[in-house]
Amino acid sequence: MAREPGHGAEREWRSRAGQLRVRIGAALAARVSPERTRRATLFERLTVRRLSWDLVVRCNRFLELAGKLATGVWIGFLVSVVLGFDWKQVVRDALNSGRPVEGAFVLALLLPTLIFLAARSLIGFARWRLQRELWRRDVERLEPGA
Repeated sequence: MAREPGHGAEREWRSRAGQLRVRIGAALAARVSPERTRRATLFERLTVRRLSWDLVVRCNRFLELAGKLATGVWIGFLVSVVLGFDWKQVVRDALNSGRPVEGAFVLALLLPTLIFLAARSLIGFARWRLQRELWRRDVERLEPGA
C-alpha cells in the first residue's frame, strides 16, 4: 500500500492543532473558573478579609448611604446652577476676596464635578470589594463540606 506524499505531515499538523486547541481551552477554563474568581486578591486579603461579617455589612450600608448622599449633593448643586445661583461669585469671594479671578466660572463648575466623580469612584470601588467579600463568605458558608 503506497502512501501519499505529505500525508504524515498533515496528520502531524492536525495533531499539533488539536493539542494547541486543548491547551488553550484548558487555559481559558482555568482563567474563568469559579475557584479563581472566588479567591481573594492580595488587596482583599490585607483589607476586607480581616473584617468581621457584621463590620463588612455595616461598612457596605454606610458606603451605600454615602453614595446616595454624594449624588444628592451633586444634584442639588446642578439644580442651583440651573436655577441661577451665582457660583462664580462664591468662588471669587472664597479664593480672592471678591476680586476677579481668571476662570472662576470653570473653577466653580469643574471643581465640584471632579470632587463628585472622585468620591463616587472611591465609594464604588470600596463597595465592590465589600460586596465581593460578602459573596465569597456566603459561597464558603453554603458549600457542601465546609
